[in-house]
Amino acid sequence: MSYSPKYTSESLVEAVTQIDITETTSPSSSQVLTWIEEVEKEVEERRLGSHTATDVYIDVPSLEEVSGYYDVTYRARTGQLFVLTSMGAGRLVPLTNIKGPIISITSLYKNDKDPTQAPDWVELKEGPGSGTHFLLLESVSGSKTFGYALWIYDKMPLPGPKRLKMSYTYGYNISEKILQEWCTLKVAVKVLQAKMGTSSGEGLTEFVGGDLGTYIPAQYQARINLFRQRIAEIEATYFPHELAVAILS
Repeated sequence: MSYSPKYTSESLVEAVTQIDITETTSPSSSQVLTWIEEVEKEVEERRLGSHTATDVYIDVPSLEEVSGYYDVTYRARTGQLFVLTSMGAGRLVPLTNIKGPIISITSLYKNDKDPTQAPDWVELKEGPGSGTHFLLLESVSGSKTFGYALWIYDKMPLPGPKRLKMSYTYGYNISEKILQEWCTLKVAVKVLQAKMGTSSGEGLTEFVGGDLGTYIPAQYQARINLFRQRIAEIEATYFPHELAVAILS
């Protein structure tokens, strides 16, 4: 099954490099598609932009198991509720196996049936407000988020494995236009690097004299350096600089 690009495309790479790409060129369309897939997987791995996780199972710890988490300060994302050691009626469910940062929770369901029975998923609504059941909490220190938890104050689930099922969006809020430019330039660098090993001067608009064999690689390298400079500018301006991935993963 062929990969379907999300952010960039062969035509965008052709436009920025001024190099035609087909199945008979070097690099070929197939090779460029492989590079596009590699670069866009990096976007996913670095959690750039918005991504979706669907029907992720969550274990609900017993009161004894969760007691250690009460030493952490949690803050509600929708208000100024601080959760310390005394929280009133409810159940704290640390989210230890999710991808962050969380942008929003799309849905949350609980199942109180025995493991030997067919599950009966009951939807829980995010609060605060009338008819709601839970809050999403953040464990914070200064401006950094170190983890997440659910504070379920109504329709509390039973403890046990896979008692909750959650869908959510996560990632760092970077516009698709910026990610498109970044991905396109990253692939364009690979195309130009491949061209440096050939005698082709495609995409180079002028020749000012000198040895052609020296000129072509030097001019390709100059364009590569310009693209890399812009890539570095994008990363410095728009990308997160401190990732607490060990804790958020």
